[in-house]
Amino acid sequence: MSLCTLTILPDNKTIQVPKGSVLLKAIADAGIAIDSSCGGQGVCGRCRVVVQAGDYKPEPTPHLTDKEIEQGYCLACVTLVEGDMRISIPPTVQLGKEKILAGVAGEVGYPLTVGHWEIDPRTKKLHLQLPPPSLDDCISDLERIRRELKAKGFKHREIHCGLEVLRKLSRALREREWEITLTLVEQDCLLHIVDVEPGDVTQHCYGLAIDVGTTSVVVHLVDLIDGRAAAVASSYNAQVSCGEDVISRIIYAQKGGLDELHQKVISTINNLIDQLATKSGIAPDKLEGVVAAGNTTMTHLLLGIDPTNIRRDPYIPTAAHFPLIRASELGLRVNRQALLYCMPCVASYVGGDITAGVLRAEIHKRDELCLFIDIGTNGEIVLGNKEWLIAASCSAGPAFEGGGVKCGMRAMTGAIEQITIDRTTYEPECIKVIGGGKPSGICGSGIIDALAGLFLAGVVDRKGKINCELISPRIRCHEGVAEYVLLWANESLTQADIVLTELDIDNLIRAKGAMYAGFRVLLNQMGLEFGQVDRFLIAGGLGNYLNIESAVAIGLLPDIPSDKFEYLGNSSVIGAHLALLSSKLRQEGEQIAKSMTNIELSVSLDFMEEYTSALFLPHTDFNAFPTVAKLMNKGTHKT
Repeated sequence: MSLCTLTILPDNKTIQVPKGSVLLKAIADAGIAIDSSCGGQGVCGRCRVVVQAGDYKPEPTPHLTDKEIEQGYCLACVTLVEGDMRISIPPTVQLGKEKILAGVAGEVGYPLTVGHWEIDPRTKKLHLQLPPPSLDDCISDLERIRRELKAKGFKHREIHCGLEVLRKLSRALREREWEITLTLVEQDCLLHIVDVEPGDVTQHCYGLAIDVGTTSVVVHLVDLIDGRAAAVASSYNAQVSCGEDVISRIIYAQKGGLDELHQKVISTINNLIDQLATKSGIAPDKLEGVVAAGNTTMTHLLLGIDPTNIRRDPYIPTAAHFPLIRASELGLRVNRQALLYCMPCVASYVGGDITAGVLRAEIHKRDELCLFIDIGTNGEIVLGNKEWLIAASCSAGPAFEGGGVKCGMRAMTGAIEQITIDRTTYEPECIKVIGGGKPSGICGSGIIDALAGLFLAGVVDRKGKINCELISPRIRCHEGVAEYVLLWANESLTQADIVLTELDIDNLIRAKGAMYAGFRVLLNQMGLEFGQVDRFLIAGGLGNYLNIESAVAIGLLPDIPSDKFEYLGNSSVIGAHLALLSSKLRQEGEQIAKSMTNIELSVSLDFMEEYTSALFLPHTDFNAFPTVAKLMNKGTHKT
């Protein structure tokens, strides 16, 4: 097989790849993540790289202009490596350091303050001082442990000991004269011996809480004795190179990529475990319990389960409640006998991350009526209180994460995350860039700010059309599409204008319309109005950085008193953290998933009616947004 040398800038990484390799896969194999929203199908046009030298074979694509092709641009997903190559990845394509929310509660060194509960993890340590064997008491080492465990109150449980523990047993018992510490996991009528160590080491016991997100993965290394996070780490989910959303990844899995997707997420978690070990000084094999929370598709891919039927009518997952899985079966870099527990799912598009979120928000214990939302590519919504819970999921699309937006990018270094628009001069102001410096593009929170500002300034009308009659150099028509220039080329890192186009605005209106329609359908289902909602709980990364006023102005959020809104942070990882620490809370999570009623919006006529009504700024029913109407009346905007 002929090998080619691929040099990748700006990482300055060099690898050998077989001739004929797809460039996108070669870049991924080099451990470099780049934007590829469609999973390498040649549809999104985001994986554009610059070939500085070398032999390659690109397929024709409508996503590149003749000028860009002359400059060496190609789409990595439809380009074959034909010889040695030197390529450069533009800043807007690199998936650099993202602003990932690791959790508001439970940060490093601080105890969880959610609710009232006692630390009682499923994984725990037990110190034993065993009587040594004699001619009168000559049972085997394992039977000696079983006898002692039954004497300690486990007589009604079947005691299971794996081969790796059995191999350590004899030496551990005799090293400290029959004084040992067992790591135990209780499961129904079973008692698993996860580890055996000489002496008394009950003062140290650790586990992992994992949020397996579609875009990013967050891991807490948890002290199971005091409940605190000893270390926190986060990164992109390496699966992003196979598609931006769950549907594209399901399709990728159908086309033979299931094992690749599984290995990518396991590799992502293992890399984070290595980071946690470095930060904390705690060896990975001392991590003896794991709880993971993710949407239904991500949980299937984590376990290597075929997710195909999740997107096929009638949308049935292989499982919603998952058995305990031994870490060694998955290749997780923790104690090989450690058991992984996955937070239970509700339906194909309402997953364990939402169960964890409800557990963290304690909606199931509240008297007040709560509306919980987690905004992302999929928007999950839960309505209810301690009496009842109903849930739904609506496909908002990737606009809130920068996808489908010309200059959009994820919330990472170089992204505009906040911006205002002067309502007299139409000039952008108060621009905040993640990491400081010149921006490369604009992320979800910034996009919402920009649209709200342009709408309230009268630059954009209620249908999302840009008023090209206004006198401003920032308002122009480029290649037949009206657009507003947020920053000029000399102000951006890419040396290109950062703009918001009418096509971008149309995508945003569709995304916010889907979310708002989802809220309305759940309320309609129960005969309720927004005014009857006591608490509006916002979870997820975008939610934590969302400007409420901007979100209300465009009709993403309802126009209700601001004191009703509450930020939850990364409720998925905090819910997993809680379930790791408390058997009682884990059982509550199981009950939450079982009691939640799912409303399938994809077949709801009510949803389509509400969605159509929401395809205006802020909505066709202006009376539902009195605060926005007042803001517009104060300015020059004509309604």
